[in-house]
Amino acid sequence: MAFALLSSPSLVSICDKTFIKPSSPTPPTLRYHKLSFFDQFIGHIYIPFAFFYPKVQQREESNNSHNELSHIAHLLQTSLSQTLASYYPYAGKLRDNSTVDCNDMGAEFSIVQIKCHMSEILDHSDASHAESIVFPKDLPWANNYEGGNLLIAQVCKFDCGGIAISVCLSHKIGDGCSVINLLNDWSRITCGHNTNITLAPRFVGDSIFSTQKYGPLIAPLMESNVSECVQKRFIFPTAKLDAFRAKVAAESGVENPTETEVVSALLFKCVIKAASNTTTTSKLVHYLDVRTMMTPPLPRSAIGNILSVLSTIATKEQDIEIPTLVRNLRKGVEVAYKKDQVEQNEFILEIVESIRKGKIPFDDENCSMYFCCNLFKYPYYNVDFGWGKPERVSIPNGPFKNFFFFMDYQNGRGLEARVMLKKQHMSEFERDEELLHQLID
Repeated sequence: MAFALLSSPSLVSICDKTFIKPSSPTPPTLRYHKLSFFDQFIGHIYIPFAFFYPKVQQREESNNSHNELSHIAHLLQTSLSQTLASYYPYAGKLRDNSTVDCNDMGAEFSIVQIKCHMSEILDHSDASHAESIVFPKDLPWANNYEGGNLLIAQVCKFDCGGIAISVCLSHKIGDGCSVINLLNDWSRITCGHNTNITLAPRFVGDSIFSTQKYGPLIAPLMESNVSECVQKRFIFPTAKLDAFRAKVAAESGVENPTETEVVSALLFKCVIKAASNTTTTSKLVHYLDVRTMMTPPLPRSAIGNILSVLSTIATKEQDIEIPTLVRNLRKGVEVAYKKDQVEQNEFILEIVESIRKGKIPFDDENCSMYFCCNLFKYPYYNVDFGWGKPERVSIPNGPFKNFFFFMDYQNGRGLEARVMLKKQHMSEFERDEELLHQLID
């Protein structure tokens, strides 16, 4: 399917758009949700995910595709309403950069018919581009949205009967772990497993990373920018990963290197080579979920941007050898676990120092910056709305260039990397022989 066809208005028909309010009103005591220092730092970015379900069984009582789509949409809307009663900040609206007004405005929900088969999207030569058709136009990673809703969902039905569900959730409220909590709770309720289910998200707000010490941020300092980047999807199968990890363990002395350690080292090495004419120093910044690093540890159900960073720097040719990179990364993780992730949080320290210097965090003209977000251990492929596990989970191009996303590939079959680079760097990067050797055949 050509790009022109993908962008054709006739391919996508919006059947309905509505707003889903929480099934019970938010108590007055919870009306205002205070945003943390991290929340205020992050722009009004929408975290986007799409889930593709190719084998949706049609009900016998459904006479046509339109009736079936209406039935599916009704189930999703009803369960989303129940979910929002517990995830109430996502049904509110930003009052300013420090507060969410939990006014039960609701989530935006669209019903869409896509006039092609799902396989035409999933098997497209540039699937990362093609998958974006299931999102509202220009919304993924957008820095603002005209409706102001903090959760936007869309159910899409293909001509083959397959269903895609896309969701865009405000990054101001929570990180990737927060998103998967909401999605799994929503899908469990949709399946009819809501009997005796107690949803217990814990919104931490500004109780951990308070603005009292550093002062509130009047405006966010981090926004998305997809104008300079393209995305490619790379699959690292389990068998090759296991052999690669064993090889790296023997060469580096690191005990049992993880899938993400070896793949992040490989991608960092390959992208440095692809962009060799830029700077002499490169830095890979890993975003860390620090829930388990807190004292006491926070549960997975904690909702918010509960983050830190660690950095791996390469200045010399020997620094980009994979065993060296993996050793440095492992040392960084071990150090991170020993730190007080409130008082010694590297992410906060970087933001505060950048504000003091009047510059943008992680912006260094003398250093090529790359970023890695590891979602590998989060169960995105367990998001089952009643049609089984998804065939594919997709993250669109963004939030900016030089960014790596890691995800599980189809429940344990490997690791999927979504890589965002400048177009001229991507063309060199994706031809790297060392990278190609580790990919799925």
